Amino acid sequence: MKSISHNCKNSGTFMRRLFFSILNTVNKSILLFIAVLLIYPGNEGVYGATCTRLNEVPEDSHYWLQGEYAGTVRNNNETWRLGAQVAAMGDNNFKLLLYKGGLPGDGSDNLSDVKELETELDNGRLVFMDNEHIFIVQNQKLAVVGKREDNIITTGILDRIVRKSPTLGLKPPENANILFNGTDVGKWREGAERTEDGLLQQGATSRQEFGDKFIHLEYLLPYWPEGVANSGVYIQRRYEVQILATYGEFPPEKHHDGALYNERKPDVKMTLPPLQWQSFDILFRAPRFDGNGKKIE
Repeated sequence: MKSISHNCKNSGTFMRRLFFSILNTVNKSILLFIAVLLIYPGNEGVYGATCTRLNEVPEDSHYWLQGEYAGTVRNNNETWRLGAQVAAMGDNNFKLLLYKGGLPGDGSDNLSDVKELETELDNGRLVFMDNEHIFIVQNQKLAVVGKREDNIITTGILDRIVRKSPTLGLKPPENANILFNGTDVGKWREGAERTEDGLLQQGATSRQEFGDKFIHLEYLLPYWPEGVANSGVYIQRRYEVQILATYGEFPPEKHHDGALYNERKPDVKMTLPPLQWQSFDILFRAPRFDGNGKKIE
């Protein structure tokens, strides 16, 4: 049995409202709800960049251009769904990821159907180009324009959308043991700190130890184009479920958001854009040992 650690590497991380409920007293299984997890870069970020704090909506056009877009496009007699992710990379640089079939987790399952393009901001809009199409991002829309010799034909308009995890806001069970209620850190080991606005600061480790568990975790990544918000959830001090600002990165890697760090990459690239709440649902089964202490499974 081991404790749950909430740690960070290159960013400040905060939590609020932790709930525990026993699932199975025989196997000492625990249901863990981490209701909200906030990821903030610390005062000394990776690149010394300035981060937008929670509830501070960026005023610059970069934030409003980036995001997820979805719709349908038409080419000759063929029509298909197209998903797009626009990511601000800093210094007026942007990246476009195109997913034929739809966005990750919503139609795009073939990694070979992903195209990556880059461009710079131009008079308040983005213009990406490949050999066959022009992609124009402006006013919450992404226009797909086909190039046919000297003719330019609009083949589709994608809308900027905001997706929401189906488990966001999941309520804890009635018999939940509240580990952190926003007022004190008594159930956390020495060194745990609470911020003035009632959040649990990074580097906290629970006093109580746990075996099997289901973890529901909600977190938010900052808008920080020049830096990388980086944190994680450590289970039994052995396994880290990575929290990393890898929106706009492709393909998924073993150190990306949602990965079992350095062990397994995410099955689906589901990281949402900055300043959007998203969730993890982690089912963990602890190793089993025989009477002599030998691990058997």
